[in-house]
Amino acid sequence: MTPSDTKNPRAMSPSEIERIVRDQLPHLQAACDRTDPDTVVLNQVAFGTSEKELFLLAVAIKYAGIAKKHVMISAD
Repeated sequence: MTPSDTKNPRAMSPSEIERIVRDQLPHLQAACDRTDPDTVVLNQVAFGTSEKELFLLAVAIKYAGIAKKHVMISAD
């Protein structure tokens, strides 16, 4: 699924989300895979405003939820 598939969106499986995180957001995966913190902080500056970047932000939030982490978005 790509960000442009908005006319006929389909649900993504957890394995698809995990693959995207593994390929595109390895630092997030490492943070979520740690057992000690229960929260991950995403810096909004690290994600731009293009469709792809906003898609990756959404995937990051969803992955953190799958990993049972709280998500905080920092302003800078």
